[in-house]
Amino acid sequence: MSYSAPSWRCLLYSNGVVKLAGRFQGCLDENRPKVQNVKPGREPQRAFEDYFQTVYGERWPTLRAALLRPPRKVTLQNPFGPPHQDYALDEASLLPVKHLAAQPGQSVADFCASPGGKTLASIFALHGQALWFCSDLSPLRLGRLRAVFFDCLPEHILHQVQIRKGDASRWGQTYPREFDRVLVDAPCSGERHLMASPQELERWSLKGSRRLSVRQHALLCSGLDSLRPGGRLVYSTCSISPLENDGVVDKLFKSRAGQFQVIPVHDQLGEATRHGWVALPDTCACGPIYFSVLAKPE
Repeated sequence: MSYSAPSWRCLLYSNGVVKLAGRFQGCLDENRPKVQNVKPGREPQRAFEDYFQTVYGERWPTLRAALLRPPRKVTLQNPFGPPHQDYALDEASLLPVKHLAAQPGQSVADFCASPGGKTLASIFALHGQALWFCSDLSPLRLGRLRAVFFDCLPEHILHQVQIRKGDASRWGQTYPREFDRVLVDAPCSGERHLMASPQELERWSLKGSRRLSVRQHALLCSGLDSLRPGGRLVYSTCSISPLENDGVVDKLFKSRAGQFQVIPVHDQLGEATRHGWVALPDTCACGPIYFSVLAKPE
């Protein structure tokens, strides 16, 4: 099968050489709004506990304990064979990719792609028979993304992928109605990771979560603008906060009324929310992952 390249297509290759920024053990998330430093103490942790106790009620102690345990992972078997590596990730991370439902020959955008697991899952599922546009704001995260793709994908599949540095909240203006499928896996509070680091948890605030939801809404609007009529968008986070999940879709209903519809979803893993689906570790042993599936009318 052959593909005609859309206007945005460029390659990971330049003069036959793969551009790699190196492999990184960790990465900076420049998408996350900076919050003020908080002096050590119980105040931010208490606010964190009180907020999620209010959200989840009697369920919170069990959910809290589950968030402190490592999530169940699955290994994606690489369809391209050795020497290309398999890839392990949280099982719940596959849900947004599954419900994105990309098809062979489509153009697929991942607006916040690093570290690359969801894009790899899509590429593996379609055996590379589509075109992928992957972006991230941080050079370090992009370096990690390139390294992962180089380890896992053969040269002829790398030619189906474009990696671009930039602010994805502007891609809707740069690439209007360009993509058949858009994944907005937005930067979020990532409470599982916060809880694993007392220093990071000291920086948590409800104000910071609300600020993130503004950024998430901007990314979601951009994704909707870049989606072709008849296309499908999946908004996802690894947050347990309603402010960053259904709350962001609520904002989209106010700002883009009539421009999209929510597609009801069901899966064996997880539970329904007002606008989507969530897999939480107290019942699934993996996650958290929230996602909402949106469609743009023809």
